[in-house]
Amino acid sequence: MAVNDSVGLGGAKADAWERELTRRSGLVAERHTVRGMYFNGTLDALRSLGHEPLVRRCVEESGESHFLDFFNYPARLHYRMVSTALPALAEEYGGAEEGLRRLGQQVARRVWGLGVGKVMLSLSPLSPWQLQSALPMAYRSSVSFGEYEVRWMGPCSGRLMLKQDFMPYPFHEGVVKTSLDLWGGRAVRVSGRQTGGLDSECDFWWQ
Repeated sequence: MAVNDSVGLGGAKADAWERELTRRSGLVAERHTVRGMYFNGTLDALRSLGHEPLVRRCVEESGESHFLDFFNYPARLHYRMVSTALPALAEEYGGAEEGLRRLGQQVARRVWGLGVGKVMLSLSPLSPWQLQSALPMAYRSSVSFGEYEVRWMGPCSGRLMLKQDFMPYPFHEGVVKTSLDLWGGRAVRVSGRQTGGLDSECDFWWQ
């Protein structure tokens, strides 16, 4: 599914990507949870742009005083936070699509910098091929929903397949890009697409 991006004068307006995020968020059930690292990664993305007032607003709207990286929180809270943060990210990066992509990059840095992810990155030698098991594991350990699988398409290419995940695919493009960079990939390229209601794929290449 192609989604066109649009940004209004003086700031980002509600565009197709924001509407797609809203559609997906509406399908989140009470049983669905995400780890606090997703919330903190989102707040990190805003802090990197100097949006401290928006950081405070996001925290206040959540009803929490802070987020513990390994604690489970209602997924609905995270998507509400992303919806609040996305206009600022869209304005900074020229559209909501790139804003989602940068958000995925920041969340990935948070995930890989903690716990098992940090331990795995401390091992050597690192290789993008290790992501076949590491990337699905990272997803499964940080959210309570979805199916994630990496398949190799060539000697330096692969595909991440996501089923029943609530974030639009540009977010996952960012996750894959940062993951490959951290695991030793060079000249990384990622291209995503939606394949179903809540399903998507991200093809990736490296040197």
